[in-house]
Amino acid sequence: MNDTLLIYYSFEGNTEFVAKTLTEKLKVDVERLQVTNEPPRSGLGKFLRGGKSALFQEDPGLKPITANVKDYYDIIIAFPVWAGSYPPAIGAFLEANPFTGRNVYLIGCSASGNASGAFDKLTRKLQGNTILGTLSLKNPLKNQDETRERIREFAARRN
Repeated sequence: MNDTLLIYYSFEGNTEFVAKTLTEKLKVDVERLQVTNEPPRSGLGKFLRGGKSALFQEDPGLKPITANVKDYYDIIIAFPVWAGSYPPAIGAFLEANPFTGRNVYLIGCSASGNASGAFDKLTRKLQGNTILGTLSLKNPLKNQDETRERIREFAARRN
């Protein structure tokens, strides 16, 4: 077991790409959040239902994870930005696995490259922990070289 846990949720593969790239740079234990109730993968319903579920933090039907979050000193949370916020899977994870006194790093993936609103909301939700760093990535799958470089820099700051 490592002292760092990477928790991530990926909807379209961008955050999964980030997680895989990050695990090439850092020794971390990894948990991918899985849900039973996701929005449609395309069309207007994707944005309407996904945005609504993010704004109201609707229960996504989070499947259990195997890691015990309290066993880790550092936690990295990676996620896609939905409607300027974090997706319900992240909120459900934090409700099901409360923790304090940890060092937390946040990684947000969005089309705009601006995850600051989601970071602000998560920082408030994670009171009692120390947010040591954030990384906002723009379309990681479309910008793979830039994403790899930014993750390399992020990992170098952590070591």
